[in-house]
Amino acid sequence: MAKALKGEGYTVVSLSRSRSEIGDLIYEVDVTNREEDFRIINEVLSKFGKIDVLVNNAGFGIYGSFLETSLDEEEYMVKTLFLAPIYFTKAVLPHMVKRRSGSIVNIVSEAAYVTTPKLLIYSAAKSALASFTNGLWAEMRKYNVKVSGIYPGPVKTNFTSHPSFSKNTASIFDKYAVEPQEVANAVIKGIKTGKREIYVPSKLKIDPYILKLSMASQSFTYGIVSKYFG
Repeated sequence: MAKALKGEGYTVVSLSRSRSEIGDLIYEVDVTNREEDFRIINEVLSKFGKIDVLVNNAGFGIYGSFLETSLDEEEYMVKTLFLAPIYFTKAVLPHMVKRRSGSIVNIVSEAAYVTTPKLLIYSAAKSALASFTNGLWAEMRKYNVKVSGIYPGPVKTNFTSHPSFSKNTASIFDKYAVEPQEVANAVIKGIKTGKREIYVPSKLKIDPYILKLSMASQSFTYGIVSKYFG
């Protein structure tokens, strides 16, 4: 994503747990730390004067039965997947609204709409992020702030590096995973169009159609909601 954004001419500020190799300004940070998130956003605004785009992408997964998984790890995962995007959005949004310009792109997941067995809390957190993204899309239309949710299936990242993923389980994910560039392309599309939902299908290719069928009325519903309550 950082490479793609650089290619589009953006000045890129990279925030991640492990130090990024790409970015005009790089922070190594735990995104679940609300105070640090707000401090960094204020620092970036002070340095550059504005933030045109926010991409919320931080995340990880824990694989296993809910009976067996660690509650401490699950709580941290919820903070990373759901609360961190709220923190950053809360910090950035007033400036975008004031300028009547900006794009917020949240990396959600196909798991938001079809809960994956042994990824229950991950799926639930992504479902919450999807709901937040949809509602924010409806609220921000009148301010000309674009909001998009990106819905990838498996992607070739280190997602399965957590010890809870067995070798066999990881290979199933990897079998259908797509290249990160496909998600990066979807992010660029979200920034430019503000489309509410953008799907990045796995190698199976049929998953977006299944999801769209199951959520057929959502586009109509959110159109009505934004008109009367936005």
